[in-house]
Amino acid sequence: MRSFRTVGLVAVVSIALGSLRGDNSEQVSVKLPFDAHQAKGGRGGNTTIKYHGGPVLLGTVPIFVIYYGAVPSGTQTIIDDFFTHLGGTPQFDVNQTYYDSQMRHVLGALSFSSRVNVYLDNYSQGVGATLGSSSIPNIIQAAIAAPKGLPADPTGVYFVITSPDQKVSGFCTSFCAYHTRTTINGTDIKYALVPDPGQACTGCDGNVAVFKEDTTPNDDRGADEVTDSAFHELSEAVTDPDLNAWYTSNGSENGDLCNYNYGTTAVYIAPNGSHANAHIGSRDYLIQTMWENASPGFCANTYP
Repeated sequence: MRSFRTVGLVAVVSIALGSLRGDNSEQVSVKLPFDAHQAKGGRGGNTTIKYHGGPVLLGTVPIFVIYYGAVPSGTQTIIDDFFTHLGGTPQFDVNQTYYDSQMRHVLGALSFSSRVNVYLDNYSQGVGATLGSSSIPNIIQAAIAAPKGLPADPTGVYFVITSPDQKVSGFCTSFCAYHTRTTINGTDIKYALVPDPGQACTGCDGNVAVFKEDTTPNDDRGADEVTDSAFHELSEAVTDPDLNAWYTSNGSENGDLCNYNYGTTAVYIAPNGSHANAHIGSRDYLIQTMWENASPGFCANTYP
């Protein structure tokens, strides 16, 4: 859900943005925790998603991942595998139903290489410092400026994934993840913040919040929650990268309309006994469905 940092907004959005420290003058689109999402009535309001004239991300979209702090290596492997194999899956292909003013559609293609597109940040904003909204562009800027760092690419999406020990203002209470854009060295940078909750945050995890279970498909609650939230934010970033393309009259994007909706027929039991609904690469994941841009639209986990 999008909003501005201004007074007088819908209550839950004001709380979410008010809890983010720093001055981020751009719009922010947040994935709400399960209880807050339910309090809004699930999808909430009008589900008619409309085009507002802005760009979408076309062609093969590069994915850049910044692991901030001590993100466990096993967690990184699960997340890397997810991004590496997500492009071209039936789940991500739902985003192909979105297009720009010239009727050019989002593609089901992503570009990810753990050797090229991953950057490890050893607490560049200070060990023990609480991260706020103004911290995240600084982290991305540091990754771009570093020797052998990341390129500044306006066609890609940058993910900042913080370690479980890193405090992030508002995380788990007001938001699970968010995406927005900023300008770094004259380049329009699209990015998302997806904190790794470890075992600490149950309200952002579908296995725990929806299916009431203690296990997740990869036996790593942090990694499995990150992949679900990352899919939410990536789908919104490619269909509404500058927050002026596809959303409903109340500001909901395609991920918001299906938040915590995992479908029915696709859900199965993973080898460890937890619920899953997507086999991507060699792993099982539980990732939300995405709003298919049709008349009428609906939550889908496969396209066409």
